[in-house]
Formats: sequence, structure tokens, C-alpha cells
Amino acid sequence: MGLILGTGDGIWRLDGDAADRIGLEGKVVSHVADREGTILAAVPRDGLYEIVNGRGHRLWEGDGRSCAIASDGKLYVGIEPAMVFRSHDRGKTWKRLAKIDELPTRAEWYFPPPPHLPHVRSIDFLPRAACSILVGVEVGGVLLSHDCGESWSEINKGIHVDVHAVRPDPSEPGHMIAATGGGVYVSADQGESWHRTREGLVQSYAVSLHVNPARGREVLLVTGDRPPGLEARVSHSLDGGYSWTEVRDPGLPERYAVVPVVLFAEGGAWIMTDRGQVFRADDPRGEWSLVHRLPAAIHAASAGGSPCSVSSGYR
Repeated sequence: MGLILGTGDGIWRLDGDAADRIGLEGKVVSHVADREGTILAAVPRDGLYEIVNGRGHRLWEGDGRSCAIASDGKLYVGIEPAMVFRSHDRGKTWKRLAKIDELPTRAEWYFPPPPHLPHVRSIDFLPRAACSILVGVEVGGVLLSHDCGESWSEINKGIHVDVHAVRPDPSEPGHMIAATGGGVYVSADQGESWHRTREGLVQSYAVSLHVNPARGREVLLVTGDRPPGLEARVSHSLDGGYSWTEVRDPGLPERYAVVPVVLFAEGGAWIMTDRGQVFRADDPRGEWSLVHRLPAAIHAASAGGSPCSVSSGYR
């Protein structure tokens, strides 16, 4: 199977000791999705591509920022300005999920740098519920749909609405974790309320996270000193995001100038950097090793249906 990596020079597959570019040479990929042989790549200011036999076939044209594949085969792409499109026929046709425009705070969404347009930063699904879509908007908050995007609700009580990533814990119904520009937030009631967690964290700008699909309540998190995630740190939680321990090891870089990508996959934990370095550990608390180096910055990674874990994001 291997890992699918979105980089500053296309899509790569890392399988054991081998790393090969499998499409989109020369393109900057901000987000990837991989499920049952279907590989998607979001390319900002270009579109959404499917990778087939080493070539990228554009399925949707526009400013693609994020993508996801539901367990029922539906495809989703999140864009700038903030909107989600859905396809039920493998990208032949797309539906704009327009009810997002009718949400109460939609007119207030923004993004600080010009052109100040909010965008969909993450797309995920509630466990065992292909039509329950969880979306993070930078800057707009957390959105939830239970009907494949036909209707939406904002679930932002208590959360900082500069949302970079929001993920459910597949082992614990109702448990969600969000990385935001104002810190890490946890919900125990499926987003009805959120509470900020600080224990063990020394940085308040949270960028990226991934929940271990094989071990409940285990999370990897990346934070930075300030936007877009400079002087980053990686932290690890075993209690669903309520407390954190920084991940440090002689086998890892002493510092990350910008946010790395973190992922749980194939029985291990992974950290991937803007220098193309790929580090792996059987357990985040144990020994880490450099297992590969790509000739391009790594921006995103997915494996076996896991949600994409994005770095500091495309600017």
C-alpha cells in the first residue's frame, strides 16, 4: 500500500525503501486523499486531480485546497473561497453544497492575508457514517453535515474559529479534536461544546493533527510560535488531546523551521518535513529513524484511507 505524499513537486508513493513520483510533476500539492486505490490531489489555484497510471487527470478545475474520499465512494473537494463540492460519480459531475452560504456567520468568514478569502482547510467523516462530514474553515470554524452536505450546522461554541484541522476520534463516538490559531480544543459531545487544552503545550498556534486509527485517544499534533507555524514543535497525547508531551529524540531534527506533516500509518508514527525528510517510529515515545529523503518539500500525507495530515498550508 504505502504512504501517499503531496509535495512541492507532485505526488509521491513511499512503499518500504522505495519512493517514486506517481504524478503531477512540477505541481505544488496541498492535500491528498487515498482510499481503496483511488488517489486524489488538491492543487491550489488549479484543481482536483485523480492519479491514474502515473498521470494526473483533472476532475475539478478551481482553487482546490483540501479533498476527501468517503467510505461510500463519494468525492469531496474544499476550496477557496470557502465551499465544498461533492461528486457521486468519481468526478464526472459535481454539486456545489450551497447551504454553506446560508450559515449564520458566513458573512464574517475571512483570511488575514490578501485577498482575505476563507478556505476549507480540512475534511473528515464521523466514524462509520459516510454522510456525516466534518469540515474545518480557515477562518470560519467547524461545520458538520449529517446528510452528505445537503444541510450544515456550525458547531463553534467555545472554539477559536481559525480552524486548521478538525478530526474525530474513531474509537470514541462524540470525541473531536481541533487545531486552531488559538490553540487546541477538545469536544466530548460531538461539537456541542469545545474546551481548550493547554497541559504540556508551550505554543498556542496549533496547525496540524492526526488521530491514530489503530489506538484510540492517541494523537500527534504540530504547533508553531506564530503563523504560519514557524519554529514548530511536535507533541503526542495518549488521552485524546487533554495533555501533551513534546516528541523529541536524537533521531529527529533539533528544530523544525516550518510545520512538518504528522501521520499514523502502517503500524507506526511518521514525521515528514519541508526538507523532504521522512522519519518513522514504532511508538512516538521511542526511537525515531530517518527512513527516506525526497527531493521536494512534503506538504501532505495519507495512507489506507486515513485523513490527510496537512502541514502549514499553502500561502
